[in-house]
Amino acid sequence: MKGKVTIQSAIDELQRMYRLLNKTYFEDKLETPVITILTDSHGGAYGWITENKVWSSKDKVWYREINMCAEYMNREPVLIITTLLHEMVHLWNIQQGVQDTSRAGTYHNGRFKVAAESHGLIVEQDSKYGYCVTKPTEELTALVAEKCRDGCFKLERMKTYRDGTPKTTEAGCNGKERTTSRAKSSSRKYTCPMCGTVIRATKAVNVRCVDCDADFVCDVESWF
Repeated sequence: MKGKVTIQSAIDELQRMYRLLNKTYFEDKLETPVITILTDSHGGAYGWITENKVWSSKDKVWYREINMCAEYMNREPVLIITTLLHEMVHLWNIQQGVQDTSRAGTYHNGRFKVAAESHGLIVEQDSKYGYCVTKPTEELTALVAEKCRDGCFKLERMKTYRDGTPKTTEAGCNGKERTTSRAKSSSRKYTCPMCGTVIRATKAVNVRCVDCDADFVCDVESWF
């Protein structure tokens, strides 16, 4: 039906904006990825990129994947495109052989900050996940307002647990959201903010990492 909003309209616009951002911020030097929209598997992250090439064509040409999280696809267009550009910065660093994250991709280091600020993004630091908070510059905001087509980002997937039970969440400051709908588990996950060592406890505890001389942090947002 003409004018009907489908997920295909969002994918088409992401691909179109990818080409425009590549030309504007990367001199068309980024490789072509497969852009997907899949359900959340990274604990509330708005998007992610695969470091390895995981898609192949019939003639065995391989491609990396940039995924946009389905649960966050009806945000303001400038925020969706900011997420896309964030993942494009990761791709740029991958192509340059620059390691810009650690702790299974959750902690963004200073190399990511430098690259992101050189390619249209404002970067802020999160105390737990490093320089992962990205916001659009005035230039990027204006570009999206002029070039991004209206009405493409209207659908998003309901936030659910793996068993289909609906989630309720609250906004976080670090590009993730905190789940508020399920009762707290009797098992708690604690992570050392320095070395990433993980421990679990059946009650709230105060634990210190001897190697790093740092307090373990209760991972209330849980990536996995």
